[in-house]
Amino acid sequence: MSNLLIPLRGMLSSGLFKRTCVYTFSISFSALAAFLLLPILTRYLSLYDYGVVETFMSIVACLTGVVMVGGNTLLSKEYFNYSHIKIRNYTGDILGMTLLCSTVVFIIALIIAGFSGFFPEFIKISNFLMLLAIVVAFANAIISMLTTLFQLQKKSISYAIFLNSKTIMEIVVSLFLIIVVGLKWQGRIVGISAASLVFLVIAILIFRNHKVSFKFPTHHGRQIILLGLPLILVHASGWANEMIDKLMINNLINVASTGLYSVGYKFGMVVMMVETAFSRAWLPFFYETVSKNNKSDDLRIVRVTYMYIAGLIVFAIFFGLLGKYLLYFMVDKKFFAAGQFIFLVSMAYCFDGIWKMFIGYLIYKGKTRTYLYIILISAIVNITLNYILLQRIGLIGAAWATFISFGVGAVLTTIAGCRSHPMPWFSVAVFQL
Repeated sequence: MSNLLIPLRGMLSSGLFKRTCVYTFSISFSALAAFLLLPILTRYLSLYDYGVVETFMSIVACLTGVVMVGGNTLLSKEYFNYSHIKIRNYTGDILGMTLLCSTVVFIIALIIAGFSGFFPEFIKISNFLMLLAIVVAFANAIISMLTTLFQLQKKSISYAIFLNSKTIMEIVVSLFLIIVVGLKWQGRIVGISAASLVFLVIAILIFRNHKVSFKFPTHHGRQIILLGLPLILVHASGWANEMIDKLMINNLINVASTGLYSVGYKFGMVVMMVETAFSRAWLPFFYETVSKNNKSDDLRIVRVTYMYIAGLIVFAIFFGLLGKYLLYFMVDKKFFAAGQFIFLVSMAYCFDGIWKMFIGYLIYKGKTRTYLYIILISAIVNITLNYILLQRIGLIGAAWATFISFGVGAVLTTIAGCRSHPMPWFSVAVFQL
């Protein structure tokens, strides 16, 4: 028994665990803010209002990854391989590529908005909100690049201060506009947009202070495009897994149903909060450790992986079963039906957390195409099941589609990751001193 506790004690005293605690606090703060807003939002906003906000946020989430061109993943992959000066130039090229992609997407959207009613008809969002979503997506992409840099530099405190300050501003502006001014969905969207734009400016200033600036990607542009385009498809497929259900509910049922489903989904995302926080600390640790290519470090990675997965499964089951009672306590009665989605969404994000533990092996080995195929399969499963189940069993069908597709992605990524980079998964030494 004492031998089994040694890896646990080592993990608790490690820098990885301490940074994970900081990231967990930061993401927990954002999630806690969302929870604390729920009693207010469900009181002041209708199901339709909440549906509009969630649709806007879904579009922003999709476009953020598109305009970023996988920049945060590419930076994580190369950070420990390049010199300080080369990383600075590489980061500047990624920022320039993000600006270039944002401009192209904005112009295309402007043309579409001017010659058709595509956005209001299909996405159930106005042309103005679609264009605003592109601007906010650009801001969030740059902010994500900065927070990724903080993670790679192991500046967890800077990460926490920056991210939590943005959250606080978003809350304050949203509440003021909704409660004091009397706006509905407009107040929430303005709060989200204002915080993103203000912290875009702050992020640019921080980059400039580190001698990193936007520049046309002449040196690494070809590399960013070749490696980044598959990552855009990966992101789009990942977005389909997490967000497409809301747009499909908009079209197959109605926007008000999107609002109801989104409240239950948000409770299930408490598990996502935990696993995302760990993955933010895990990937820099993983890339740095696995590159040493020695037995003791491989055993260390395997130990942490086993303990984390076991803990995540227990937490997901526990919260999935009890989360609905927390929902009943927090939200307005008109949202009580959202409790039925929590367990399935919680378990889906448990699969997502396992999935993320094995992504690093594929990226480390440069097998982004393999990962792309996996996430495309998962997305196709999700979209197909959403289309079938939403029409046959109603809103709960979206939760089942998410659960099944995330499970498929986790299984396929685990198998591919283990095959691409053999590790001592079944070694007795994993639990020995």
